[in-house]
Amino acid sequence: MSKINEKQVSFSPPSEEDEGAKSVALEDWTDDRMKLLAWRPFIGTLAMNLELIPVVDHRCPTASTDGKRIFFNPHFLNDLTEDERMTILAHEIWHCGMSHFMREHGRIEDHEMWNHAIDHEVNSLLEDDGFTIPVGAILYHPYKGESAETVFELIKNGTIEMRGQCLDEHGSSVPGEDTQPGGDGSDGWSTVEVDSDGNITAKVDSDFRPRRSDDVWKEWKNKMMAAAQQCQDRGHDMGNYQAHLDDLFSSKLPWREILRQFLTPMFDSTRKWLPPNRRHVYKKMYLPSLQKEKQLNIVIAVDTSGSTTGDIVKTFVSEVYAILNSFGGYQLRLIQCDMEINEDVIFDMDNPFKPDEFTLKGGGGTDFHPVFDIIAEGREPPEVVLYLTDGYGAAPKSDPGYPVIWGVIEGGVMPAKWGQKMDISLGS
Repeated sequence: MSKINEKQVSFSPPSEEDEGAKSVALEDWTDDRMKLLAWRPFIGTLAMNLELIPVVDHRCPTASTDGKRIFFNPHFLNDLTEDERMTILAHEIWHCGMSHFMREHGRIEDHEMWNHAIDHEVNSLLEDDGFTIPVGAILYHPYKGESAETVFELIKNGTIEMRGQCLDEHGSSVPGEDTQPGGDGSDGWSTVEVDSDGNITAKVDSDFRPRRSDDVWKEWKNKMMAAAQQCQDRGHDMGNYQAHLDDLFSSKLPWREILRQFLTPMFDSTRKWLPPNRRHVYKKMYLPSLQKEKQLNIVIAVDTSGSTTGDIVKTFVSEVYAILNSFGGYQLRLIQCDMEINEDVIFDMDNPFKPDEFTLKGGGGTDFHPVFDIIAEGREPPEVVLYLTDGYGAAPKSDPGYPVIWGVIEGGVMPAKWGQKMDISLGS
């Protein structure tokens, strides 16, 4: 028995009644999945990738997914209508398909805001596809169709007031904390109970064993593509999902988000998972803490010829720096170059980049060779070079052997046959 917030907490396994409810709910949801396969073949096909596991556990009062399994509380599910159950199933699938848990990187301190933003994105999509959204679920209708990133920023700056109930759990609750307005400490779905003396009994189910891995989320893009191809081959109309899939597969995302999604795996590869970070327990979350194993070395090169303006450069560098700063443990090398190197400065957390103090240096023609020549003089190659340019200039013929992203401003061209292109504009 432990003491949390001055309340005595004990833990117990699911009861015989709980086990009976698990069997009923599993049979119902398995039937729902088959109906979903006939009604919405794309979602139903994806649902077959997830194992359904009923649990009565205080860490999963409603439902959650680790990308391979959907864990769900049978008491919660048994209170829903058939239409609502199918909505919850599709809801979990889209969290996987939209890579919401990978996209959270850099926003972990604002976990609750991110939960609201991703539930809005999913519920908006599902409502348009004819799913029944439970009363009180998160959906900000004036911003319907906006991305989770956009809604997150609107919540964070106060434009959107957080309201509504999450349909699933994206973090683990602390036993004894109210999970319903006006609650008495119980969660309402038989996983946490409080007696007349205020003593708390929290259920712990041995079947609840989520194993999250970023590799799992990366597999989902291939699963989405395979399911879409299968449906198209069978003549099924993708309906409202087609536009989203086009964006997903062609990366028609704002350049800021493309940049974040590109850089995030680099940070993940330099970190190792540690036991849960207790700093977040007061937020009702058990989140794994991370330890840096090495410092990232990233280069931003700026084409300072007359065609590249100061505003777009400041915006680009500031965005990169904000992403890096949210992770920590990096070195940012900023090189300004037209026909020659005009400035070469290193920034890190002790010497931060300050947009207000930044000035462009140069203004002549364009030659990309000097940047790659000076990088080659170093001991180790960078993890990535982000080169902001209009693309009009002489570039090396051969790939330097490390990742290069050409941030091409509006009206520009890809300057080389190697590297990746990312279109940059102030309006996106």
